[in-house]
Amino acid sequence: MRYTINLIRQIRIDEQKAVLLKNRIFTLAASCAGMLVIAILVLVFQILSMEIKLKNEKQEVNRIEMEYGKYKATRMVIDKADIERLDSLQANRIYWTKKIAVMAYYLPDNYWITRFTFDGKMFKVTGYGYITQNQEQLITLDDYLNKIRADSTYNDVFGATYFNAVQRSDEESQSRVSFEYSSIR
Repeated sequence: MRYTINLIRQIRIDEQKAVLLKNRIFTLAASCAGMLVIAILVLVFQILSMEIKLKNEKQEVNRIEMEYGKYKATRMVIDKADIERLDSLQANRIYWTKKIAVMAYYLPDNYWITRFTFDGKMFKVTGYGYITQNQEQLITLDDYLNKIRADSTYNDVFGATYFNAVQRSDEESQSRVSFEYSSIR
């Protein structure tokens, strides 16, 4: 008896298995290589974007340093006298809106303030009003000044208020009185 073995078929099966293994290894290697290429590309893009950000930040730092240099170069030297003057202005300031509102609030009917000045120590007010038939203009003006003197909004800065002048002048149809008073700081 004789047995024959077909070895070619076994070789062909082994070759097919080798080709299949080779294809699987190639696919695996290609996919790994592709992933490696993608990872390298992502890494390159991240590095480039970081470089761009770093460059922009360096430019911003340079710009800020340049502005700070200009600021230091143009900064004024403040001496002690300037600081004392600023402190004096802040400590001695007057809120005029409230003072003028008090003057207007107590001002009698048919009386007007035409001018006021302040020289740092003395506050002068000039005005006029029409004389009534009872001719009580001096009493009216004295009452006006007493109300101003008594108001805490006005007298917190101006301790003393005095009449400077009162003068009567006759117009064609009515008589009027001009007045001036001053308040001392």
